[in-house]
Amino acid sequence: MRYRLAVEDMEPEHWIAWALDVPGCFGSARTQEEAVANAPARIAEHFTWLTKHGRPASAPDSIETAVAEVFHSFPSKEDPEYMVSAFFGDDRRPLTADDVDYGLWLLDCTRRDLMDAVTALPPDQLDRPAVAPKEFETVPGILNHIAIAEWWYFDRLDMALGSNWRQLPADPLTKLEQVRTHSRACLPKLISDTQIVTLVDEAWSARKVLRRTLWHERDHTRQIAKLTHDSS
Repeated sequence: MRYRLAVEDMEPEHWIAWALDVPGCFGSARTQEEAVANAPARIAEHFTWLTKHGRPASAPDSIETAVAEVFHSFPSKEDPEYMVSAFFGDDRRPLTADDVDYGLWLLDCTRRDLMDAVTALPPDQLDRPAVAPKEFETVPGILNHIAIAEWWYFDRLDMALGSNWRQLPADPLTKLEQVRTHSRACLPKLISDTQIVTLVDEAWSARKVLRRTLWHERDHTRQIAKLTHDSS
């Protein structure tokens, strides 16, 4: 079976290949070529991940990919320190009711993985202060970042929880839970929504917000799992 890929350089030496036909499936690599080459393996792994979470899905015997779109990030003209990330043609498609139902289930799965990774850590990892500039090297800092990013994604569509992320609870786990509860309530309201919002030269839609939210939590869950491995 052939799957469409959308590829972007999220950051220097950080390319992402999104499997457009498999929601929540992506692969990262240092180069575009490597991200594309690894995509079939990432798709097969995603089917295994779905099965693990209670939705049996067998990968096709043959997985082929075709690059549908490539996006190169660029500095915003409004704010040169902000790098504009991809808005793919596929992001223009309004979310259907089935898309949202499946997206909500995927969000439950990614959150379960995140909490499993956190509980597997030694207690001292959760006690480390999230202090700049190394807050992303601590678990509380990473959890705080996940929650704020999710708040920010929905803020792109003027649907954030409150008027400022600084109003969120200080405790990272409480912050995560409150933001996720709000995100889950917002997604059904985005069914059939056709708006495309441009902020700081970057376009956003309901499908892109869901795509980025799913990716971001899984990406940092892997980071936390690596901390578990490195500390063992």
